[in-house]
Amino acid sequence: MAQNLRISVLMATFNGASHLREQMDSILKQEGPEISLYISDDGSTDSTVQILQEFENKFPSKIHLLPPSSRTQGACIHFLNILQNVDSDLFLFADQDDIWTFDHVKSLYEKYQSLNDSEKAKPILIFSDMKIIDANGKVFADSFLKTENLPQGVPNSHFYFVQNNVSGCVSLLNSALKRLVLKNSELLFQNTQKIPMHDFFFATTAATFGNIYFVRKLLSFYRKHANNAVGIQQVKNGKHILKRLTQQSADLERSIQYTDFFATYFKEDLEAGEFQILQDFANIKSRSKLSRIGWMLKHGFLKYGIFRKCVQLWNA
Repeated sequence: MAQNLRISVLMATFNGASHLREQMDSILKQEGPEISLYISDDGSTDSTVQILQEFENKFPSKIHLLPPSSRTQGACIHFLNILQNVDSDLFLFADQDDIWTFDHVKSLYEKYQSLNDSEKAKPILIFSDMKIIDANGKVFADSFLKTENLPQGVPNSHFYFVQNNVSGCVSLLNSALKRLVLKNSELLFQNTQKIPMHDFFFATTAATFGNIYFVRKLLSFYRKHANNAVGIQQVKNGKHILKRLTQQSADLERSIQYTDFFATYFKEDLEAGEFQILQDFANIKSRSKLSRIGWMLKHGFLKYGIFRKCVQLWNA
C-alpha cells in the first residue's frame, strides 16, 4: 500500500523567473519516493511560463502545468485552487523561489509512514523548520522558527486561531485534511478574505480535527527578498515591535473574524463544547476587559512568548 501512495507537490508561480530554475532543480533531485509536480501560474509577465514549459517538455511524466484559472488573486486562493484541482494521497507545497534540501520529501514522508493506520486516517499535517537565505542564496539565519520566535513543535489547538508556526512550503498534508478543508469549496472561496493564509487554515483545521506533527529538521532554504508575497518579520527590531504594539487591536479583530468563519464553516463537524468555545471567542469583545483576559488565559487563545502574550492581553 505504501508503495502506491501518490505524492504531489503543488507550486504556485507569479513572475518568479529569477530563482525558479534553482527551485525546480532542487525538487527534481529529491531523494525518496516518487513525486509529481503540479504548477499553476497566476498570469506572470516575465519568462516564468516559458521556463515552466521547458521543464514540462523535459519531464512530461513528472511535471504538469495546470490550465490558467480566474480563481487565483494571491497566494492563499491560488494554493487552495491548486489543491482542489489535484487528486492525490499526500500533498506538499512549494514556493517558486526557495531551495529544497535533498531530503525534504523523504523526511516528511518518513514521518507520515511512521504513523499507525488509525493516525493516518485522521486529518494530518506534518511540517518542519527551514533556513533563511537572501536573494543571492547566502544563509543569514539558521532557523525560521527561532528568527520569528515561534514554537519549535506543536502548541495547543487554540493557538492556531491567533498565530501560526506552520509554513506551507515545509508541510505535508494527507487527503483526509484536504477533504475537510475543501468540504464546502464554494463557501470557502467566497470567504478567503477571512482566512489569514492557506497554511494557517490547514494548521487550524488539522489541530482541531486531527493531528499536527513536527519534524525537527531544516528542510528548505527560504529566500527573503523584496518580491516575497509573505516576508520574514524582524521580531527583535525596535521599529517592528512598536508597529506590532500599535496593531494588536487589529490582530484581535482578524482573529475574531477568522474564528467566527471557522466555527461557521465547520459547525457540523465540531463537538458542541468546542463550537461554543469558538463562538465565545468570536464574541469576546462583548465581555469586560478583565473578563476577556481571564477567558483567553483559561482557553489558551494566546500567542507564543511572554512578550507577545503580555502585549496581546494588554490590548485585549
